[in-house]
Amino acid sequence: MADFHAETQLDNHIFGKASSNSGKSGVLVASAGASPLCPHCGSDRLWRDGLRYSIFGDKIQRWLCRNCELRFSDPVDVQKSWSTFERVERVEAKPRKATGDIVSTRQICVTETKNLAAEQQQIEVPRRSEDINGKILEFLWQLKKEAYAEETITGYGYVLKTLAKRGANLFNPESVKEVIARQNTWSQGRKYNVTKAYACFLNKTGIKATLPNYKLQRKLPFIPAEEEIDQLIAGCGPQMATFLQLLKETGARCGEAFQLRWTDLDTKNVTINITPEKQSNPRIFKVSGTLISMLNSQPKQSIKIFTYKNKYYLGKTFRTQRKRISAKLANPRIIQIHFHTFRHWKATMEYHKTKDILYVMRLLGHRNIQNTLLYTQLVSFQTDDYVCKAAKSLQEASQLIEAGFEYVTEMENVKLFRKRK
Repeated sequence: MADFHAETQLDNHIFGKASSNSGKSGVLVASAGASPLCPHCGSDRLWRDGLRYSIFGDKIQRWLCRNCELRFSDPVDVQKSWSTFERVERVEAKPRKATGDIVSTRQICVTETKNLAAEQQQIEVPRRSEDINGKILEFLWQLKKEAYAEETITGYGYVLKTLAKRGANLFNPESVKEVIARQNTWSQGRKYNVTKAYACFLNKTGIKATLPNYKLQRKLPFIPAEEEIDQLIAGCGPQMATFLQLLKETGARCGEAFQLRWTDLDTKNVTINITPEKQSNPRIFKVSGTLISMLNSQPKQSIKIFTYKNKYYLGKTFRTQRKRISAKLANPRIIQIHFHTFRHWKATMEYHKTKDILYVMRLLGHRNIQNTLLYTQLVSFQTDDYVCKAAKSLQEASQLIEAGFEYVTEMENVKLFRKRK
């Protein structure tokens, strides 16, 4: 029974069904002729967002919620699409010669007969994708039982579902290879990841095949200026700004920060305990009083600090706010900032400041120093321009240190601090 419950939750997570803990009971529909209500938040503030078509050509309206930004299909159109499917199923399953239902006394004059047995053909009616979805779910459940990481399971599920939606037969490797080769907008890195996920699927289903050898090309990451990072943080909403400030000060991965609980926060010692992912090492960070204040201002609605529904909505909210801020400041470089950019920036700054690669390795939680050596190549991109501030009192010096300035020297009873631009 526990396996069935966990498998149902996994199905809901991968294939987009309403979960039992979402607070909603399916799709909310308004009165006939009106637009539906958002199945996530119940809002009626919707935009029409294009059309999609079923395998029988039924037109299905897509909606975009202006409140929570959920994109969903019109439930009435979906029901009509299912009615078409069921009608075709009934026609196909209907006996050639009905008996007992209709009584007829008519006579038919036949002038020409045909060999119906010779001309009878097998008509294939398109089927829905329940079967392949079931196979994908079975594969993902097997990964879960083998203790694969949750991120890996979710990622593999989306990859296989994408391949199926683009016309690939997952049980025919040649079909999958053709679909991957046709994706001209996919980078070599993405094709490498898709092939890796599909290779795992073939291994678990016992299918042997030779897959293309896409090369994973590692590029130097984009390192923004601190001013651009601060502008992005200042322009975001309260919860997103807190999340980004945490990434900036700790260099934690997005998943590590998203899973933080209130018990990981030590306000007395001003520290945060990071539980690692990807088999890296755990870390404890000393953070600023500003970040502690931002964290304490968040509503304590659950055991987790950040209350986004899942990482998908977290990323979608971030991209929406980032796009708005980039347009407002007329700075396209801000669009290049991702969650992982904060980790790259933190590692680069720390190595530039300390020139201690082992310290940076421990800060990032890496187990292999080869992953950390990347940041020694990024230092040359950084300038040696500083902002200088003077402090005449203990209070001013404390404020500068909290703002990230470092003490340099003292002249004429004035303490001088600096911070890299």
